[in-house]
Amino acid sequence: MSEDAIEQLTKAEKQADEMLDEAKKQVRKEQEKSDKRVAQFQEEQDEIEEQRKQEIREKYDQEFHNIQEPLNEQTQKEIEQLQAISKEMREKALSLIINKVVNEYGN
Repeated sequence: MSEDAIEQLTKAEKQADEMLDEAKKQVRKEQEKSDKRVAQFQEEQDEIEEQRKQEIREKYDQEFHNIQEPLNEQTQKEIEQLQAISKEMREKALSLIINKVVNEYGN
């Protein structure tokens, strides 16, 4: 082979190596872009999922409150009614309970 052919072959090999290196760089860049897009997509999905969770929590908190409020009001009314019973009525009821317990379990 002539020197010229060897030189051209060396030059072609060098050029091929440079092209290969450039292609590898391009692949790395594209992979980085792809990784960033995937990470961004995952982050967006996580945010959407968190929003959905929050909406569900708020919905069930509201439903719970809607159920709880009437029960609290009813319980408060019953407490007030029981507290409104006169002292004489309470003593009479207590006496009846004690007599019943003593009579059933006393002898």
